[in-house]
Amino acid sequence: MDPYATFKLIASRNLDHDHRAIVSLLYLPLIGPEALSLYFSLYALIDRSHLRTKSYPHEFLYDLLNLSKTRLNQAREKLEAVGLLESYTNNEDYIYELYAPLSAEMFIKDSPFAPYLLKQIGDERFEELIELFKIKRFQLGSYENISKAFSDLFKPVYDKEINTKSMYLNTKINRLTIEHDFNVELLIDSLPESFVHSSTKTKRGKEHLSQIAYVYNIDESTMKDLLVKSLNDDTSIDFEALSKACVNYYAQQPKDNPPKKTTGYDVDYFKNVHPVTIVEDLTGMSIPSSDLKIIEKILNRNVLKIEVVNVLIAFVLKELNYQFPVFNYFEKIMAQWKRHNIETAEEAIAFIKKQKEVRSAAKKPTVKNRKELPEDIKVDWLDDYIKSVEREE
Repeated sequence: MDPYATFKLIASRNLDHDHRAIVSLLYLPLIGPEALSLYFSLYALIDRSHLRTKSYPHEFLYDLLNLSKTRLNQAREKLEAVGLLESYTNNEDYIYELYAPLSAEMFIKDSPFAPYLLKQIGDERFEELIELFKIKRFQLGSYENISKAFSDLFKPVYDKEINTKSMYLNTKINRLTIEHDFNVELLIDSLPESFVHSSTKTKRGKEHLSQIAYVYNIDESTMKDLLVKSLNDDTSIDFEALSKACVNYYAQQPKDNPPKKTTGYDVDYFKNVHPVTIVEDLTGMSIPSSDLKIIEKILNRNVLKIEVVNVLIAFVLKELNYQFPVFNYFEKIMAQWKRHNIETAEEAIAFIKKQKEVRSAAKKPTVKNRKELPEDIKVDWLDDYIKSVEREE
């Protein structure tokens, strides 16, 4: 890399204290101190209000970190490999996009990183690190919540509306709405009052229950039995235990005629099909419980709409020759699609097509020893589908 070639930095969010602790303790044994120093230095250069930087020559980084060109490239590639950095170039200058780390729970449970961390530091140190990030819930079973609500003390104000949209950095969060026959209100009403924790009645609690019921195709009566067996001591729902119970229930159910492998798609298919059906249609086999868990996690992130999730699943399975990857693989693509505000199946298809055209038009730089990461730009398998969409238009 030419030391005089310039680079800019962009990011989707600032780092908080927890992010820094996770990178310093969980990622550090995998990436090493030079990559850690590079990551924090790059983030320090970013304007916190605009989440980007001016152009710098690479020589600036060599001098700042006292690293040779080779060692800096090695550090950069390690950050890329663990999903903390993505690099782009037009063969003249570079853009580096920084990402916040996974949560501690996702690092341990959902990513491929935990086994490498365990191998690097050993069982004892691994358990010590995990304990640092565990939060033990205080049991409030015998206590009554007597806190005042905002509306109890503050009366409505009508005389002036304050517009602050242009004053602050806005992070848009869309909640995933799943339309199906499961009646979460009926479920909650059927439970004994002593079994209903206040968190169960929240919007997020109801959404989570509805998502699990959707993935595993569970009705209200069955969910009630599984939920009662998955309560903590304070009657809050242990969603991890409930998810495991649903997986076991699904595995024990008799299956209909075995699915047949298919390759025919149209927009209505993506808009109306269940994600499980996508997997079974593509593979010609009943979906394993481990893959169901990953679909549940995808939906629980509330990042993409169902029809976009369906395109995502079809895309990834085709890319990986019908092998279902770990959740972290999906998450990387989900984050990119979310940044591009993809909200429909048509937009997802158009984005994939556009990325293919951009990549085909650009001369691809050769970078030695670079690890392949999940990409959403290889779309040969969608050519026939795209043609059918264009004919419909």
